[in-house]
Amino acid sequence: EKHNIKVNTITPIAGTRLTEGVLPGELFERLKPEFVAPMVLYLCAEACAENGMIFNAGAGLFNRAAVVTGPGVLIGDGKRVPTVEDIHKNWGAIQSLSGAGEYPNAVAAYAPMMSVLSPKPEEQRGGDLTVKSIFDRIPQAFQKDKAAGVDAVFQFVLSGPDGGSWHVTVKDGGCTVKEGPHDRPTTTIRMADEDFVKLIKGELNAMKAYTGGKLKIEGDLMKSQLVEKLFRF
Repeated sequence: EKHNIKVNTITPIAGTRLTEGVLPGELFERLKPEFVAPMVLYLCAEACAENGMIFNAGAGLFNRAAVVTGPGVLIGDGKRVPTVEDIHKNWGAIQSLSGAGEYPNAVAAYAPMMSVLSPKPEEQRGGDLTVKSIFDRIPQAFQKDKAAGVDAVFQFVLSGPDGGSWHVTVKDGGCTVKEGPHDRPTTTIRMADEDFVKLIKGELNAMKAYTGGKLKIEGDLMKSQLVEKLFRF
């Protein structure tokens, strides 16, 4: 939605020349494309705020469809390649949709897989960090070798008693940090101060924070994912 561009999908149920003569005449009449057109027009209207949705339309019936993801099962430690036997043994949990969730976009749908990569307690980093000390240490935490070709401004807006606004500019292999808002940030990251510290220390998974509403991202969603790659505390 960066440029107010919204994308939705319609799965039309309509009669065509391929089905003419196959479907009963009365049913074919009910499946005219004209019965799909109102949904198309509505989704194109300025008043429509929907984005990333799937809708069925045909014969006067309109409803929303969704792709859901089951909780699944973690096989091994996320490093060993599972065997075919592992898949067979865990098939019940793999194919189960009990407790399935619908995700707002493809990035959020990666959350279950990304949790495999979350730091374990013994791998957690950062020690006794505060919001201020994090931004003070960003130049030292910057991974220059990971920044080739990156040109981005990361705006951080943190709520809470230790919160505030900072922006981090990564360009030409360098990194600068300034307090306050930037005129045109590439991406804006909003969090509570405590959650931000937990995220940096590896105690809070970014994808889980995003899908759980603790992390809100505006602007370029894909660029926001570079934060974990570019900075290591």
